[in-house]
Amino acid sequence: MEMAGLIISFIALIIGIYTYCRHDRKIKIMDMRIKEYQIDSLEKQKVDQKKAIIEANIVTGSNGKRIVKVYNKGIAIARNVNVNFPEMEGVHVSSNPLPIDIRPKNSIDIKIVLFMSSNRKDKIDLTFTWSDDYCESNKSIQTIPLN
Repeated sequence: MEMAGLIISFIALIIGIYTYCRHDRKIKIMDMRIKEYQIDSLEKQKVDQKKAIIEANIVTGSNGKRIVKVYNKGIAIARNVNVNFPEMEGVHVSSNPLPIDIRPKNSIDIKIVLFMSSNRKDKIDLTFTWSDDYCESNKSIQTIPLN
């Protein structure tokens, strides 16, 4: 009888140690994955802090006047921002203060005038070029509606 109790205790001890080791290994794997995720997140944050994101939209004015608002959605300063307007019939850029630096969450205004033209398109493709702390030669193309 004593031997049976001893065997049962020994088996229970072995099962307990096995369960503990298996559980401990799973926790260590999960901890390692969490740490990798945190490191990746921190690296992405560091990169994002060096990037400027340039985008534009159009505000409608009176008498065919439009204002192209070019803004920096990023966290870093956008330096030497240039907006290239394609040659289009019926579209005239009246004020273009570029190249210019745009601070984060700020914008600049570019005034354009639309003339009546049967060949004028309803959309325009703007090409942005700028430099920031992440890259010295960024380029982006955005299509915006003229109406």
